[in-house]
Amino acid sequence: MSDQQLVMLLASLFIIFTLLILVGDVLAPLLAAIALAYVFEGIIQLLYRCKFPRVVAITLVLFGALLFVFFSLLTILPLLTEQIGKLVTQAPKLVAALRESIQQFQTSHVSWLNPDHLHQFISNGVGKAQEWGGALLSVSIASIPGMITLLVYVVLVPVLVFFLLKDKTLIVAWAQRFLPKERSLLQRVWGEVDVQIGNYIRGKFWESVIVGFAMWLAYAFMNHEYALLLGTLTGISVWIPFVGAAVVTIPVILLSFFQWGWSDMMLYGLLAYTVIQLIDANVLVPWMFSEMVNLHPVAIIVAVLVFGSLWGVLGVFIAIPMAALVQSVLTIIFERKEVPEVLPD
Repeated sequence: MSDQQLVMLLASLFIIFTLLILVGDVLAPLLAAIALAYVFEGIIQLLYRCKFPRVVAITLVLFGALLFVFFSLLTILPLLTEQIGKLVTQAPKLVAALRESIQQFQTSHVSWLNPDHLHQFISNGVGKAQEWGGALLSVSIASIPGMITLLVYVVLVPVLVFFLLKDKTLIVAWAQRFLPKERSLLQRVWGEVDVQIGNYIRGKFWESVIVGFAMWLAYAFMNHEYALLLGTLTGISVWIPFVGAAVVTIPVILLSFFQWGWSDMMLYGLLAYTVIQLIDANVLVPWMFSEMVNLHPVAIIVAVLVFGSLWGVLGVFIAIPMAALVQSVLTIIFERKEVPEVLPD
């Protein structure tokens, strides 16, 4: 408690996190706008270096983003919804095919496996999958009363993004008025975390787009009937460290089996998926996240568990930036703890 700057840092962070926990739902449009502003800032800086005025660069980037959103709503979203509905309606046939294949495999190769237990396990798993699929389809019906709120968000978020990008300096200067005068530690943490969060959000966004599009393109070339669905799941999975890739592998294998059976085409499909994951892990991630803080896998998993329990799905997505924040604060605490106290003469 004798270190006033450290106390101010921890108190400021405590107040910020408390506000996010208490009014995070109300501030959801602002938080989404901040995340999008981080994504667009990199493109705006590129245009700015090409001698575009900043306001013109912001306008061009936001206009292009809105065109992409409208294109997605008119073309990609209906196709994705159609594939999800088709998968849910065909679930009984797919389950029967899977059960028959496993039974044949068990009869031919595995004599020690109890078929009754296996069938029960499959039925339970498929029942849960159908339940989740039905819940996913019912979201559109159940969320009709919230469509007005969604429309308000659609209008508010682009406006917020525009002013966050245009008046970034003014907004930061205004926010600093509420901070204590002795805030050197807070400025150090903010400087480190600002770079980390910006690199992470921009990197993950483009990684998700590239990986998802590559998966969609590869499976569409192979005429997979769920190519867009698998591409979307693969793109989303990159936001969840370790767990995302492991979880999305299951629907990739199952839907590839339902599409092609035990054939060479299924092998080619899984090979394409493996190649995409390898390129992502060994090329995209080192290139896009070279400036990211180096976190141990155990720390990343713990961050996913902790922040996922606090903020649900959103907490899982932002687990790594929050872990970077915690690491930065702990580093400062240990540094100041090890500094010997200077006694007066």
